[in-house]
Amino acid sequence: MKKLLFTLFLFSTINSFAQKGTAFIQGGNLRTAFDLAKAQNKPVFLEVYAPTCHVCNAFKPTFELPQVGTFFNQNFISYKLDITSPEGSAFLNKQGLYIPSTPTMLFFDKDVKLMHIGILGEENNSAQILINAGTKALNPAQRTSAYKASFKGGNREMNFLIDYGMMAKIMRDTVDNIAAMNAYAKNLPKNQLGNNTSFLVLQKVIMDDENALFKNLMNNLSGFYAKNDKKLVNQTAENIIMYSLYSSRGMKYSTAKINTVRANLAKLGVDKKSIDGRVWREESKAYFRENQPAKGVAVLTKLIDAKTDKASYTFLSNWVKSNTSDKTALATAAGWAAKGK
Repeated sequence: MKKLLFTLFLFSTINSFAQKGTAFIQGGNLRTAFDLAKAQNKPVFLEVYAPTCHVCNAFKPTFELPQVGTFFNQNFISYKLDITSPEGSAFLNKQGLYIPSTPTMLFFDKDVKLMHIGILGEENNSAQILINAGTKALNPAQRTSAYKASFKGGNREMNFLIDYGMMAKIMRDTVDNIAAMNAYAKNLPKNQLGNNTSFLVLQKVIMDDENALFKNLMNNLSGFYAKNDKKLVNQTAENIIMYSLYSSRGMKYSTAKINTVRANLAKLGVDKKSIDGRVWREESKAYFRENQPAKGVAVLTKLIDAKTDKASYTFLSNWVKSNTSDKTALATAAGWAAKGK
């Protein structure tokens, strides 16, 4: 009886499946969605949206179409996840997902395991595209969760590599993103390195500055400026540089690699003081690791000015202590620690 009452309660939180459109849960939360998914043995479809997103609003009538509603209501428990809400941000962080744009379609099995990701843009606003995304989610061979195996199996179709790289970025899987995008760049004819598709891939997908497309961008900035907005070109390049620098790989960069990062940022018009502020952590660690402690301390010293507070002195002192055993460097750290008291 308790189970029956519980099931009836869950049904009361959703719109009737007899309605025309997609029956997104009303009056419940994510737990409600996954509880209902277990009760009905169905996967969960989450439309990740933002209340102020005009593209999201444009998709509302499409989700209300009878054929879309019939498909999703038969196959999924559907829930709208507000990316700006505490619930939305907490869930996405727990799942380790980065959502680059809204709306985004996420499909999970009833045990909250990610099955498939679909990215929606204004050009994708049709009933068939929504149904196609759901159909792929139901097919184990077509889901984005199968992309890694497909790549390892030798799939090097160019559109697939873009999709795989994008899915890896959303899942914050830098290793898979780099592998997919290196394969993409390797298979791309040299005369296409600077075309519109390549620039879009640089903007949306690539996370590593060792990629051939990125190197081509930095070596041909004037050509990209001629075809694209200069501010967008620079922002695209900076984003890739900073993705790389602030990844786990960045903390293993050599001083030679840091110098390359500095040179690239300067080439994009970033001033020296700003560059110092961006690379100090990785640069100082590289000097300490390469047994050049005096240069490591010099990097940190450049951060100190009249506005440096006690907490910052303490932090810098602890940073030196955790990265070197050099006596001279530790003496400097002790002086900073004293100023932090």
